[in-house]
Amino acid sequence: MKIAAIVMAVVLSAGAVLAGTTETELTSANAQREETSFGDLTADALAAAASTTLAVVPAVSFKSGTIPAGEVTLAAVRELLTQPNETWAVVPLTGVELREMLERSVSRAPQPNAGFLQVSGIDLYFDPNAPRNARITRLTVSDADVQPDALYEVAMPLSLAKGGSGYFTIFREDDITRSGAGEMAQLLVDYVDQQGSVNRSGQNRIRTVPD
Repeated sequence: MKIAAIVMAVVLSAGAVLAGTTETELTSANAQREETSFGDLTADALAAAASTTLAVVPAVSFKSGTIPAGEVTLAAVRELLTQPNETWAVVPLTGVELREMLERSVSRAPQPNAGFLQVSGIDLYFDPNAPRNARITRLTVSDADVQPDALYEVAMPLSLAKGGSGYFTIFREDDITRSGAGEMAQLLVDYVDQQGSVNRSGQNRIRTVPD
């Protein structure tokens, strides 16, 4: 029994143990300009860990790559995150601030933007040809229009919560209401493990309006 336990510990430390599976490939390619399947999954895992309805993760958090359909391991997840050991925090935003944050996210589209946000709990349409800060044509949370005076708890990587990627004009470290010790890579693996199997194809959380 002791030998088996030692072998299992070695496997776990190598990040090679099966955490769960994905029915479709998970990619972070083009995370600086569009929604991605790995971005969706990361944001969902963050929201679950923080017990919030909403979560955002900036493109700077990702390295370009793909996890094929099948097994999802800690090692594979770490390869797609620039800071796999980063923790998370929660920032409350008014509806006005939430819209301002997302306007900043899509402000350079279709050009790449390290501050482009992958989202969970949010659906938006935007017009890339419209002026900056006036591109979002529809913004909903849980199928309801965002209300300007309502307060929304948003989970995000700690570096973003401190105002990283230029978001300091909207929120800063002093706005953080709570934070967690869970690391991004591990909480994502734990989320997949809890789900057993995930599918993140065709979520369409971020869409451009027809020309």
